[in-house]
Amino acid sequence: MAAAAERHRRGERGVLRVGFEASGAGELTTRARAEFARRHPGVRVVPKRYKWGQEAAALREGLVDVAFVWLPNDLTGLRSEMVHTEPRVVGLPSGHALAGRDEISVLDVGDEPLMWTERAPREWVDWWAVNPRPDGSSPRWGPTNDNVEEMLEQVAEGSAICFAPMSMARYYTRPDLSWIPLTDVEPLRTVLAWADGTDNNLVRGFACVVRELAAGARTGSGPDDRTGTTGRLPDGPEGCP
Repeated sequence: MAAAAERHRRGERGVLRVGFEASGAGELTTRARAEFARRHPGVRVVPKRYKWGQEAAALREGLVDVAFVWLPNDLTGLRSEMVHTEPRVVGLPSGHALAGRDEISVLDVGDEPLMWTERAPREWVDWWAVNPRPDGSSPRWGPTNDNVEEMLEQVAEGSAICFAPMSMARYYTRPDLSWIPLTDVEPLRTVLAWADGTDNNLVRGFACVVRELAAGARTGSGPDDRTGTTGRLPDGPEGCP
């Protein structure tokens, strides 16, 4: 209550641009923007969606103030902290022979053409493609795409399959697509990042909200998953208002 009164007294205003790609950090992305806007009614929160692997570059170019960045990515010149992990799934056309499975090994789809993009760094492409596979084989590269909509259209028509985070399976539900959990690949890790030296009051306030929501989501779910961080979410002048 005191923190809210202080923000009102200061008349805190401005614009906070929040970057992400596809489904971002799942529900945390939308919840964090909404909660920050509730606590900072004078600040306009603008979501900015980017194409595959482009969020980190947008931060360095000053196009956004903070971003949920999928790893691996080039975090040069950025501060970041791990805030979200989630399993990966395979997207199949609904009529595919494996579409009725409860789960799938990446080796089960080794002969399937796989969607990929030329827009993202090669390290990013190989990680998503699980290249090399556990048996040392390489993916069978399929068509390219520039964004999630192009990818899903080609999967639905049967041109290829795709790998994606679990949140995409929830956010991009279609009758012509099936999403099946992958059993033997590492999960997607997402960091909240901002350009080094740009942690102003708005960035600190948003970072505090993300930390609070991420910690709440982990309560009772096992160990803290923020190991291997490349920075700490900056505390605001009043902690996490």
